[in-house]
Amino acid sequence: MVVWEDSRDRRLRRLNVAVGLLLAAEGIVMWAASNDLALPVTASYLTADPVTLRDGTLPETVFRLAIGPTVAVFLLFAAVDHLVVAAPGVHRWYARRLDRRANYARWIEYSVSASVMIVLIGLFVGVRDLAAVIGIFAANTAMILFGLLMERQQKPGVADWSAFWFGSLVGFAPWVAIAVYITQPPQVPTFVYAITVVQFVLFAGFAINMALQYRQVGRWRHYRFGEVVYILLSLGAKSALALLIFANVLRT
Repeated sequence: MVVWEDSRDRRLRRLNVAVGLLLAAEGIVMWAASNDLALPVTASYLTADPVTLRDGTLPETVFRLAIGPTVAVFLLFAAVDHLVVAAPGVHRWYARRLDRRANYARWIEYSVSASVMIVLIGLFVGVRDLAAVIGIFAANTAMILFGLLMERQQKPGVADWSAFWFGSLVGFAPWVAIAVYITQPPQVPTFVYAITVVQFVLFAGFAINMALQYRQVGRWRHYRFGEVVYILLSLGAKSALALLIFANVLRT
């Protein structure tokens, strides 16, 4: 039994190294090969009495977000996570966490990388107000931290699902905003629809994977199987978003 567990951990270590190197290569290429596209993040400050608003408010550009480097950031941040947990010494800590059915490193990485991703998706559908951008980032981060809380406090098969459902509710809010923005314009680029649909399905896949783990369905009874699914979902979501953005708007 010990040999089998050690063998699975070695395979998991190799998978983390392979995914980490692939994401690092994607991030470097994205940073080096992208054009200088930058999308504005705006704010509408009061210019008159806040009650009457006789003169209204006009949006001002607070800053412009460089898209190529931003895509590279979430790819490289994820790459660092995978390579760190595969490193000597750290991998033993990682394996012990998996034995306890938890991977805190995953949630910490997602809290940054996935939140940057959802902000980028919002920017492409037109959610560019500074307050909205902050809210979307914060809501997604809260969803991820609810996932960490679920793993920290609950056990598969006997779980209290409160953290799961609270996280799902909070995490769904940015997608409601994205849906509103993408359905209003008379014409939206096809690649923006593709980004939205593909990423929504993949983001939902993370919640489904956790639910299967805690319901202990089939192969998900083994926590490490769910961990592999998380790794592949993360690779797929990040690579798909990077490729769709690069192919349509970042090629030099």
